[in-house]
Amino acid sequence: MKAAVLYRPGRPLRLERRPRPRARGEEVLVRVLGCGVCHSDVSLADGRFEVRLPLVLGHEVAGHAEGLGNVLVYASWGCGACRFCQQDEEQLCPEAQQAGWTCDGGYAEWVRVPSPRYLVPLGDLDPVHAAPLADAGLTPYRAVRRALPWLWEGATALVVGAGGLGQFAVQYVRLLSPAQVVAVERDRRKFPWVLDLGAQAVLHPREKVPPVRVVFDFVGSSATLRLGLQAVEPGGLVVQVGAGGGRVPFGLDRVPPEVHLTNSVWGSLQELREVVALARSGTLRWHVEAVSLDQVNEALERVRRGRVLGRLVLVP
Repeated sequence: MKAAVLYRPGRPLRLERRPRPRARGEEVLVRVLGCGVCHSDVSLADGRFEVRLPLVLGHEVAGHAEGLGNVLVYASWGCGACRFCQQDEEQLCPEAQQAGWTCDGGYAEWVRVPSPRYLVPLGDLDPVHAAPLADAGLTPYRAVRRALPWLWEGATALVVGAGGLGQFAVQYVRLLSPAQVVAVERDRRKFPWVLDLGAQAVLHPREKVPPVRVVFDFVGSSATLRLGLQAVEPGGLVVQVGAGGGRVPFGLDRVPPEVHLTNSVWGSLQELREVVALARSGTLRWHVEAVSLDQVNEALERVRRGRVLGRLVLVP
């Protein structure tokens, strides 16, 4: 099979032919139809996270499984025994295996999944268009759900970074809460799209941001974390989702009074089922651009430079 493999951080992925993986026991082979290109893939390729190499990247995988049809792969596979796994929170399992991180992912023609229970049927959804739901759709869904106690009538949420994940976050705030939503985005070409998704306003980072109750930071740089802390009201919530490597000082006099600071990581299998159900109902909209797997390094460079409206999806 064809696969795009990371051998060395900072070097282009290598397109090569590999034997098709074999399924053993409960494992399932999924023929990849589309795999989203996440900014964390760029971070892996650039060496910002330590992983075992060589590695096939890609965790937003949609494909076809024999006997099941077109499916979305839930890509965090827990140990099954810890309290997180028992509570259907496998993404928090300390021993979790994750496609495209700790084992080979979807930048290939086939991917091996440990159990059919990690496959969510797509029904009539186009698998190429649906691939980003596995992370770009799932992660902000969990983040917004966790923030609902702060998102009451009259509250305002701030979405920092209105790209692949932010485009979903704007919609989830409007769908799941009575709160208003404002976005901060540096690429003015995205402004009309974000407004059309339901944001009351889209601001450039250089513009003044009004006080908000909740901040969802989908960039995670030091600059965006500072922006969030400057905007959040006392008693509010700042949720870091983006893995931009940012840091801010913390202390009694360093953040607004009684502000809650947290991060949010991926989502559960049940939450992914809920996201797919929303997508199948026609409630969600998201922008996808299909790119050949042969152009994987060009795709990573576009994401690295922020030259993507929503999500790029690699097609083998």
